[in-house]
Amino acid sequence: MSTTKTVKPVESPVDSDPVSRLIQVLGQEGFTPVHDEEEAKISGERIYRRSEKVLFAEGETQFHFINYPTVSDKVLGQAMKSIGNLFRARTGGQKALSVLQTRTVYVCIVAHSEAPHNENLTRHIWTKGGAVLIPVIIVPEINQVVYPSVETKVGTVKPRVEYLQYLLGERREAVDIHQGTIKTFYISLGFVGLLVLAAVVSMFL
Repeated sequence: MSTTKTVKPVESPVDSDPVSRLIQVLGQEGFTPVHDEEEAKISGERIYRRSEKVLFAEGETQFHFINYPTVSDKVLGQAMKSIGNLFRARTGGQKALSVLQTRTVYVCIVAHSEAPHNENLTRHIWTKGGAVLIPVIIVPEINQVVYPSVETKVGTVKPRVEYLQYLLGERREAVDIHQGTIKTFYISLGFVGLLVLAAVVSMFL
């Protein structure tokens, strides 16, 4: 299930183009463009990134805006797989730190049509190799934004979707997208500590 927003929220600027509104908010949130305007026009893709620090590991959050003349469930699946492979952990160090999921990528599919979309984006979320990819469909012509539902999402995915809701004006409170990851890490660390303690105690019994 996905959530659809077709009405511009009160907090949004006057601009009726959801892509322009989101890019403006990204600038306020400390994101910077990877390519200049000329490169973006040629490639049809805009990338905005911000460096992150998750505990002791370096990370980043990215927004990829990709133009698609037509969007289908198949096209969406192929786009998520293609971008996901770019962020797959390959080295030993990357694999060791993959549990922290330090990289978040919002894949914003910009559909240039006037037909509304209702694709199930939740099942296209990618959580492999230390990166979490969140799919988004934006239809500028009808001011529609479709993002994954958070009703059934828990753990490290939910705060990332809620942060997107915050940027879109759906939430008033800012969200720490890594709160679930950090909490899970400390719980796992505590569990390992208990196992080590139990092993040490058993040696003296």
